[in-house]
Amino acid sequence: MAFPKDVYPADEVKLIEKAYASVHNSDCYDLMVKAGKSVYEAIAEYAPSAKDVWIFCGKGNNGGDGYVLAKMLLESGVSHRVFAIDNPHPQTEAETAFENYLKVGGHIEYDLPNKGQLPNDGIVEYTAPSVIVDALLGTGIESAPAGAYAKWIMYINQLHSYVFSVDIPSGVVADTGYVPGACIRADITVCMLALKPGLLTGDAVDYTGKILFSSLGVNTNDYASVIDKDLTKYALPIQNISYEDVKTNLPVRYKSFNKGDSGKVLIIAGAKGMGGAAIICASAALRAGAGLAKVAMDDTNISPMLANRPELMSVDLNNEEELARAIKWADVIAVGPGLGINERTYKILDYISNLEDTPVVYDADALNALSTFEQNYYNENRVITPHLGEAARLLGCSIDDLSQDRLSGAYKLWQKYGGVVLLKGAGTIICDGQSFSIIREGSPALATGGSGDLLTGIIVSLLGQGLSLKDASVTAAAIHGKAASLYAREHGIIGTLPMDLLSNIQGLINGKL
Repeated sequence: MAFPKDVYPADEVKLIEKAYASVHNSDCYDLMVKAGKSVYEAIAEYAPSAKDVWIFCGKGNNGGDGYVLAKMLLESGVSHRVFAIDNPHPQTEAETAFENYLKVGGHIEYDLPNKGQLPNDGIVEYTAPSVIVDALLGTGIESAPAGAYAKWIMYINQLHSYVFSVDIPSGVVADTGYVPGACIRADITVCMLALKPGLLTGDAVDYTGKILFSSLGVNTNDYASVIDKDLTKYALPIQNISYEDVKTNLPVRYKSFNKGDSGKVLIIAGAKGMGGAAIICASAALRAGAGLAKVAMDDTNISPMLANRPELMSVDLNNEEELARAIKWADVIAVGPGLGINERTYKILDYISNLEDTPVVYDADALNALSTFEQNYYNENRVITPHLGEAARLLGCSIDDLSQDRLSGAYKLWQKYGGVVLLKGAGTIICDGQSFSIIREGSPALATGGSGDLLTGIIVSLLGQGLSLKDASVTAAAIHGKAASLYAREHGIIGTLPMDLLSNIQGLINGKL
C-alpha cells in the first residue's frame, strides 16, 4: 500500500468519490467492496494468526465497509462476530452491503457482548477477540461521539485487542485531527481513497497507530480537478512530507566553495541565564551547514558558549552599535531563543522588522513579544515558528480553540503575519499562503526544552545556504523530526536531549542516513 503525498480534507474526498462514480457510470458500492477487501488484506498481513474477529458497525458507509469485510471473513471460514449500533441508513451502499452479508448466512448482534461487561471483571468470564475492526464512524463527525457510539468506543478500548480502524479511528475529526471526546485507539488505520489531514496532525496521532493507505484503485489526482474549491473547508492544497521528499532541497557544495558561500548567520538570543538556548540554536546552524555563525547574546554567556562551541563568533547583545554591525553583516537572522521579553527585545524587533533584504526567523520570545504589538507587523520575508501556546497568543485565542483546527490556525497566522508559518507539534504544519505541508517525521523524543531552538538553527542555516523560506522550513522540519526518530530508535524516547541530535542532523543534511 503506497503512502500518497497529496492529502485531501474529508469533504474533498466525498466530492472525488462522486466524481469517480459519475465518470465510471457506477455507484459507490464498488468502492465499498474494495475498501472492505483492503481491511481484509491488512488483517491477513498484520494479524495473520487471528482466530476470531469482532466487527463493530455504525449506520453509515463506514459500517458498510465492515459488512463487506464480514462477508469476506464468512466466505473464508474465519470466526467472527458482527455488532451493529443499528441497521444502515436505507437506500445506501451500506444497506446493500448489510443485505449481501445476511444473504450468505451472516448474523448481526445489536448489543454489546454480555451487555457490555468486560471479560474477567469478576461478573462474567469470556475471552476478548484477537482482532477488533472499528467500522463505527467515518469522516463525517464534527463533535464528540454520544450515546451508544461513545459507550461502544469506550468498551472496545478496554478490551485491549488488536484494533483495525476503517478509514479513520472513530472519534477523530477527519479534516483537523481534533479528538473532541471518546475515540478508538487503533493499532492499524486503513485509510481509503485519499489521505485525510486529520490522520497526520493534532491529537489524532495518539489514536491512529500505523497508517496504511489504499487508493481503492482510484488516482485521486484525476478527479480532484472537478472539485469546486468554494465548497471545501480549505482552499489550499495539502501535502504530507517526509525526509525522502525533501532530499532534493538539500544544499550542494561545489569544490570551489568557501565559508562565505554557505551563509552568514546571526542568532540574536540568550539573555542572562538563558545562554543554552542560543548555544543549541547556533550549534544546529553549524551542523546544518552554515558557513559562518555569530551569536548576539548577553556577555555573561559568551565565555561558556565559546568553551562549548569555539567555532562560533559572539557579539554583546547589550552593545547597540556592535549589534547593528552584526545585523548588517548577516545574510540571515534568527531571533528569540532565550531572549527574554523586555524593552531591549522590543527595540531589536522594531529594528529588524524594517529590514527589506534579510530573511528573519522568529522563535520563542520574539513571538511572545510580537503577540503584544498593536501595529500590523505583516512581513513577507520571515518565518515564524510558534508552538500552540505561542500561536494562541499571536492570534488572541485559546489553545483549545486552536487545537481544534490547526490547519485553519496556521492559515490565520499567515494572514496576520505573512511570510511562512511553521506551527510546531505532532504533525507540524507549514503554510505560505499557497499550500499546506504536514510533516510526517517526528518523535515524542522532541518533547524537551531546547528542541525548538534546534529547529530554528536548522531553518536559519538552510536560508543562509540559499533555500527559499518555504523550502527551508519544510526541509528543516523534516530533518529535525527524522533526526529525533532515528536517535530515539537507538537510545530510547525518554531522556533524549537536543544536542544529542546534532550528529544525525549532520548525517541527514548530507543525505547519509
